[in-house]
Amino acid sequence: MCPGSSGPGSMTRVGPVPTTQVFVPSSVNGPGLGARTQTMPSIGHHDGSEGSSLPMGDTTADGRAVAELLRARIARQGPITFAAFMDAALYGEGGFYGRRAVGERGDFVTAPHVSPVFGILLAAQVEEFWRLLDEPDPFSIVEAGAGDGTLARQVMDALPDAVRRRSTYLAVDRSPTARAALRAEGLRAAASVSELPAARHGCLLANELLDNLPFHRLRMTDDGPAELYVRVDGDGFELVQGPLSEPGLADLVPAELSVGLEWPARPAATRFLDEAIRAIARGYVWLADYALSGAEEAPSVHGYRAHRLETDVLSEPGSRDITAGVDFASLARHASGRGLAVWGPVSQRDALLALGFRDLDRRAQQRQVEAVAARRGIDALRIYSNRARANLLLARGGLGDFSVMCVGIGVEREPASTSSTL
Repeated sequence: MCPGSSGPGSMTRVGPVPTTQVFVPSSVNGPGLGARTQTMPSIGHHDGSEGSSLPMGDTTADGRAVAELLRARIARQGPITFAAFMDAALYGEGGFYGRRAVGERGDFVTAPHVSPVFGILLAAQVEEFWRLLDEPDPFSIVEAGAGDGTLARQVMDALPDAVRRRSTYLAVDRSPTARAALRAEGLRAAASVSELPAARHGCLLANELLDNLPFHRLRMTDDGPAELYVRVDGDGFELVQGPLSEPGLADLVPAELSVGLEWPARPAATRFLDEAIRAIARGYVWLADYALSGAEEAPSVHGYRAHRLETDVLSEPGSRDITAGVDFASLARHASGRGLAVWGPVSQRDALLALGFRDLDRRAQQRQVEAVAARRGIDALRIYSNRARANLLLARGGLGDFSVMCVGIGVEREPASTSSTL
């Protein structure tokens, strides 16, 4: 996920402490980069509100309600893992994703909200997947963590007719509220990838999903990894150290992690990848998210509320996002261990450049020049604004530093987005 806002001072999530500002001028809309799909309802509307019925909710009230449920649970069974706390805070009754969290009017934006160029270029990758699979009919496109449907609309609108006619788009989101909104958009929606019928040919897309899968907070000690649990502390919650809740968690901690440093261990990500692999007999799994920076730095566990970074993720659970970087190296090892082809991770900047970003920008620049020459100043300004937004997708220290990884299921042909040469 990539928090942003309609004004300066907001954050894009990347690295140990996100610092890149995202400015999305909602008052200047019009054809720019990606103007070939300017009839798309999402272009110029980066708040995800068009066609979306997800309620905003009262974050303070939600936080109190979730906190009471968690206090009662801890009173019954004692301290709980941070993964269990995070699962309840994000996905449980009254949790964060029970309301509209995504978009300018929510708490963060993702890459498709920053610029529709992300969806246009991902559609180019989906088209290539279809061709690399010998143009199957039918062809399944599964999006996990589909949210408000912004990326789904962008991808389907940008696909060539030959691919769109043969494709079925399946949206997966754990939130019942999101699924209702997705169905209102005319999309087929499911709560999990495991609910979907197995597809013979297709691809699964997961953009900025993995960082929100619940994780265990581990800390290296002189005796090896220990786990941090959540217990009640007066009116709030605190972390307390204890033994590992699952023996396999130790395998997810880098051996070189220094004593005193934490590591987010995410077996839920491995389980998700296994589900994705089972969902497609032959095809591709495409993953994009921000990665852990390495064992030499302490990963940042943080949240976002109203487009602002918050380091306190224990107070008012359910009122904010909770996130930490993704261990792509662990996922790559797991997929390779199953005998599957793995490409990447590469930077999102390199992935989007490989998919044709420069060509789109050149064409938009030419339209901007033509608008200036024809004295269409407003059009020229709109194109310039859209080009500026699109370039945020490549920003170093921001979205451009996100990672992209692809897994091949029954296929060895490398896709363009993870190619080692541009």
